[in-house]
Amino acid sequence: MSALTLVLALPFALTLHTVREPRPLITDLAANPTPLGYTWSLSLFILPVLVLACWLAQRRESRPQFHAFYLTAAGVALAGVFLDVAFGRTFFTFPNTGAVLGLHFPGWSFTDGWAVVLPVEELGFYLFGALAVLLVYVWGDEFWFAAYNVDDADRRRVPGKGLAGVHPWSILWAAVLLGAGWAFKKFAPGVDHTGFPGYLLFLTLIAFTPSVLFYPVARPFINWRAFSLAFLFILFLSLFWEAVLAVPYQWWGFQSRSMVGLFINGFCGLPIEEPLLWIGVTWAAIILYETISTWNFQRAEARAAALMTERSEFR
Repeated sequence: MSALTLVLALPFALTLHTVREPRPLITDLAANPTPLGYTWSLSLFILPVLVLACWLAQRRESRPQFHAFYLTAAGVALAGVFLDVAFGRTFFTFPNTGAVLGLHFPGWSFTDGWAVVLPVEELGFYLFGALAVLLVYVWGDEFWFAAYNVDDADRRRVPGKGLAGVHPWSILWAAVLLGAGWAFKKFAPGVDHTGFPGYLLFLTLIAFTPSVLFYPVARPFINWRAFSLAFLFILFLSLFWEAVLAVPYQWWGFQSRSMVGLFINGFCGLPIEEPLLWIGVTWAAIILYETISTWNFQRAEARAAALMTERSEFR
């Protein structure tokens, strides 16, 4: 997986490094260049979600995974909503009011408190994004790469009290990422040195907390080919969505004070945090999914054993 990421990222980085002038943003927003563009763009997630959800709903024989899917999707979506409510006004901007329905929900700002200014499309962004990542992974695991699916019977050998622990390498990588981001923000030339890279901090916590706690348990059951499918799906879809549409047409923007300061010129100044967002979401979601699947499987096994015991005693 690391080799695949490097092979894809290196030519991207080399090519984009040749761009000296960022692509300009569409500034005449009064002309409403993309009517309800953000709203309609959610179909990029919604259509795959509907198709794959219909497929998943027919697989009732796998109840532990079925429940794990919805618990994980709810957790990831709620983390995204929390990001917007608590930090949306600190990290982001939403200049193009013509690209949304005009319905809003409240968000907090450390300077002026609460205000009802966050577009309701953001809720769909995180909900359908989480569902899409997980559905693509589950479909890849159970169908497209089913030959590499790990037997669920192996989950019973995971110690029930050992589902959570500490994975030192995840802590180390999180520290390296945060340290590099902070150093770039404070010392790199041509960067806005004011503020703090809070967006990177939040993304690191979201991505690495499940890894720190559950990676040793989830790792044996991750279908890495299905993981690669989900990773590539969400990465390229998000880059198209943001670099081609959302950022140029200012459906959303970013507060430079809260960014590391490394922007992708060829993508209209898209901050490096945005590709990292979807990499981190995929990583965290699949670790949570496989861990909860193991927990659910063990609970089902325990209930079945208890029922057999009751029946034998009754007889």
